[in-house]
Amino acid sequence: MSAFHYNFAIICRVPNSLKNRSVGSDNYPNGVDVEKARQEYETIREVLKNCDINIIELVEDESYPDCCFVDDTAVVIGNTALIARPGHSSRQGEVGEIRKVLKGDLRMNVVEIGNAKATLDGGDVLFTGKEIFVGVGKRTNEAGAQAVAEAFPEYAVSKVNFGNCEALHLKDVFNMAGRNVMAVAPGPDVQAVLQQMQDVANYPYHVMQMDSRLATDMLYVNGHLIHHVRQEMGNKSYGTLDEKILWPRHHVQLTELAKVGGSIGSQAILITRTRHPKRIISNIQDEDLGYFTMWKRSES
Repeated sequence: MSAFHYNFAIICRVPNSLKNRSVGSDNYPNGVDVEKARQEYETIREVLKNCDINIIELVEDESYPDCCFVDDTAVVIGNTALIARPGHSSRQGEVGEIRKVLKGDLRMNVVEIGNAKATLDGGDVLFTGKEIFVGVGKRTNEAGAQAVAEAFPEYAVSKVNFGNCEALHLKDVFNMAGRNVMAVAPGPDVQAVLQQMQDVANYPYHVMQMDSRLATDMLYVNGHLIHHVRQEMGNKSYGTLDEKILWPRHHVQLTELAKVGGSIGSQAILITRTRHPKRIISNIQDEDLGYFTMWKRSES
């Protein structure tokens, strides 16, 4: 099974407490329109179903206002799930239910972070299908990035300094739009991080430059690209997708959830689960491999 092919997604319903207790709600004195946020969430859930994904839907927990942004709670690649340790203390309790589902229901190989000083948000971990980039900065520290490298030794893992970027998470400004296509947000701070990534990358990628951060928010899954509607992306970035993306696309509206830092990718933990996980096949070819990689493929 190749990278970016998933058969399960863990998602979580929007709690009422998102309105005025979520991490980003301080910027909105009148709170968030929870009903509108739920409509946006339901649209993403249906789009994921249309991409041939089985949905595991968790009940919202009012004790954790940001629980619907599940991507920050775990990093899942292949049959391994690394339980994250979110950098904001109010979110660290969210991992309990996620751990239960990954370990008990899906029977994944669950890895815990050993270093008590480590912090790690899943939103800072970008898997390109060939290697992993970890943004070290606001929510993820060096120890958290090291935990990613230890959990996924079969991939090259590169740390990039994300502290000077205005965005909160790496995947707020970088996302995969296809197997070798990386969507990049504008701004000199983002370009500085991109230069770091290009310096340490083990593989080349096509860079698709977008003209806003919102336009960069997308999710590539099972050969489909999920992205924002035209009025949120803007005509220029939407036109870029029309020109360059040849695979099926789905557009969603995310105005309300975006107010408190929500993104399309933050709404789901995507999982590749097979009966024989050791036989998962990478889409990396022999000519892609270098001496610096730690890639190990089992014999068929």
